[in-house]
Amino acid sequence: MTADAVVLDFENAEVRTSDYESLKPEGWLTGEIINFYWTYLERREFRTEPCVLFLGTYTAYRISNAESAAVTDNISAQLSGELNHRQLILIPLNHRSHWSLLVYCRLTRTFYHYDSISKHNRNFAERAAGRFLRVLEPKLKDGFYFKSMQTPQQNNDYDCGIYVLAIAEELARRFINNKRKNRDQKSAHVRKERVEERQAAYRMDAKSVDVRGRGAASRDAGITKDTSVSRDAGIAHTMTPSMSAAHVQQLQQRRNHSTPPTTRVPVTSLPASPGRALASDLLMPRFGKPFSGFPTSFAMYTPDYYPPEPLLKGGGSSSTDPAPDKSRNARSSREDRVKMEEQMMEKAGLPRDFWLVTVEDIEYPHCMRRRIRTLVLDLQRQTHKYNY
Repeated sequence: MTADAVVLDFENAEVRTSDYESLKPEGWLTGEIINFYWTYLERREFRTEPCVLFLGTYTAYRISNAESAAVTDNISAQLSGELNHRQLILIPLNHRSHWSLLVYCRLTRTFYHYDSISKHNRNFAERAAGRFLRVLEPKLKDGFYFKSMQTPQQNNDYDCGIYVLAIAEELARRFINNKRKNRDQKSAHVRKERVEERQAAYRMDAKSVDVRGRGAASRDAGITKDTSVSRDAGIAHTMTPSMSAAHVQQLQQRRNHSTPPTTRVPVTSLPASPGRALASDLLMPRFGKPFSGFPTSFAMYTPDYYPPEPLLKGGGSSSTDPAPDKSRNARSSREDRVKMEEQMMEKAGLPRDFWLVTVEDIEYPHCMRRRIRTLVLDLQRQTHKYNY
């Protein structure tokens, strides 16, 4: 048996001994562990919701370090069938031995970057976002937005990969729960509209039947009265008093036993389906200064491709950020960006605080390491491919 034997082969995602060892305390998480957990989430946890895509580490590395537009165009052609129906793409970035998470939301046309070591990978993520946009949105010519988000910070030098897994799982779960909630609310709204339309139709039918019944009854009463009077006057000379009394009694019984107008009972409204709560209820981070353009060394800026419009950044301020501009133009520009962000989020059906992740929202790193190790061993026992 080799020293780096295969511990688990799960859906073509191999976990070797060295990968399993990286899950132990103070271990540097390998890309194979990220690919394994991506596969597990996509095939087991979220298999009924194909709107989320967990991009593999190898593909993410090829795109983020692409030296020409031909590389990104080739990858885009290969992944076109897989990306068309995806609304949320989770991308692991590795730069200078540090993992960070880049998230692209197709609904808001925005990249969100989460870095557990302050701004370690921010510049690299900004450059990589343009390359990923060419793969994810090859026909988009209007640019995109980039936001550097507030992120739970690690207090060591080895938990960056665990933070990527924890934040990605939290955002994917939020997105799917919000999608289900909106779908349930929409279905309940449609059902309510149908019930209201049915009730209105029933009321109109009942009203028209009542009006027709009253008109027919009045006409019958008038005609019967005139007919009985004329008939009584015409045959009075031939009818005896006893016959006349019997005829009048028969007409009276006919009026009293006339059929009443029919009415219909309206249908009661159906109860709305209960919505699903999101994972958190936090505040939207404030925007920072705008960012414009990428370095010209990347071959995106060809004549047939428009450069991206100015990007939006966010995530609050820190001690290393420059002092904010207090001028009227700066405040007006920030208000416009915040308003635009709110409109985009409302149009996408997402809460304002959807993208903010705090320490309370994610699993503790040491607990997640232990849970993934247990998951690997459980799946290994199920497949019976390795006796550990």
